[in-house]
Amino acid sequence: MVNYPGLNQQQQRDLPELLKPASSFEAKFEDSTHQLWRCETVDGPMVLKLCNQETVDNSTFWQGMNGLFATDFPASLADIDKVYHFVGEQSVLTIPEYIASEASSFVLATYLDGDDIFSADVSEVMVDQLADHIAQLHQHRSVNWGAFHNAKFQPQKWSKSLQATLISLANVHSTFIPDAILEHALEQAAESKNTIFSPIMMDLRWDQMLHQQGQLSAIVDMDAFVIGPRELELVLLEYQLNAKQAERFKLSYQAFFKLPDLSEQRFCYRLLLFLMNSLGETDIEKWMNAPIRW
Repeated sequence: MVNYPGLNQQQQRDLPELLKPASSFEAKFEDSTHQLWRCETVDGPMVLKLCNQETVDNSTFWQGMNGLFATDFPASLADIDKVYHFVGEQSVLTIPEYIASEASSFVLATYLDGDDIFSADVSEVMVDQLADHIAQLHQHRSVNWGAFHNAKFQPQKWSKSLQATLISLANVHSTFIPDAILEHALEQAAESKNTIFSPIMMDLRWDQMLHQQGQLSAIVDMDAFVIGPRELELVLLEYQLNAKQAERFKLSYQAFFKLPDLSEQRFCYRLLLFLMNSLGETDIEKWMNAPIRW
């Protein structure tokens, strides 16, 4: 019998039998929270994601996720099937089929064909597809916010939780955050009055997706979905589109509903995303002064 890497006999007892030893994928980032393995099984190719608890503990991204949304990652891997099933039903894009998972340990899902996406690959069709995907999820509204599988927080708690998270992350971040920036963000956060929340992907990036023949074909990472303000996800996306792409996205998104006004929330959300190391930028001034796309 061929064993799954990193799993004990009990953990792999009910998993599809391996046809040969698994092969590891090269980590895309130094602080990747999972080791990925391609597994050839009797039920077809799959991907095993092994959680690295030490990396999670040191990740400002997951400190932010756990502190703000109470995601309880990586224990939340026990409930990640809910994300796979919901996004798979709602999205215009393909989602891997969930096979199995265990709290604080692993996720096993089907392998999907496709190529990695780099900035130069992004076409107008891809932007349209991404807009359709995000708008489809944003159509689902929740009064409460929080972890995807347990959105238990009432709207009035968002502002104070956001402020507390900004302060907590600023205190431990490797980059010094000027007082003026932190104070402005906290003032804006104090006035935040979100009353409607939707499924959002807090690590939304092109490298979380695959493409085939110039079109988006799949989203492959389900770890960081939460129920939160759609404005926060749109601020994150604003960094990843050029002016032409942003106009294209806006047109496609607004076929569903109007883009929200981000002017009264953009600054505090930008600082939150910087503190969570969302895209790896280390220059706080450059990040906060990035172009406004909508």
